[in-house]
Amino acid sequence: MSRTKLFCATLCVALVLGGCSGRSIGNKIDDQFVAPDVERAIEKANKDLTSPSSHIVVSSYNGVILLAGQTPRNELKETAERAARTVQGVRNVHNELHISAPSSAVARSNDALLTTRIKTQMFADSNVPGSRIKVITENGIVYLLGLVTRAEANAATSLVQSVSGVQRIVRLFEYTD
Repeated sequence: MSRTKLFCATLCVALVLGGCSGRSIGNKIDDQFVAPDVERAIEKANKDLTSPSSHIVVSSYNGVILLAGQTPRNELKETAERAARTVQGVRNVHNELHISAPSSAVARSNDALLTTRIKTQMFADSNVPGSRIKVITENGIVYLLGLVTRAEANAATSLVQSVSGVQRIVRLFEYTD
């Protein structure tokens, strides 16, 4: 899909969902393009970062980038972070890459299931603003990003702690209070 068509589709979705969170439509659109731009910057920085020896997940929420996954050497972890920081629109980078072999397909499948279970519970719980929290799971570690109050962050964390299979929770929230 061309960048123009992707932009138009993203704009339409953002307009429809505009009332679902405290972020502006512009921020939502920016996030749709920042993560792919970061992925391209990482790919250009070192071919080993996109080889089978690395598994890197890039996520963006309100200009905050999460790098999660695995890479075989510390220098590659640092290179990925430097590349991410060069991308326009990136306000902060959380480098959560682990120095290890890539996670297995089974682990990734379990991560996807875990994320789905968490998001489903968030949307069912009126104390947790599920539409303002992004959930990324990598190798059993659950990363939480979003614009929330401290009380909402605590409610979300408590909910995630109750989900079976969660090995660790990393809170990367931006607080509104």
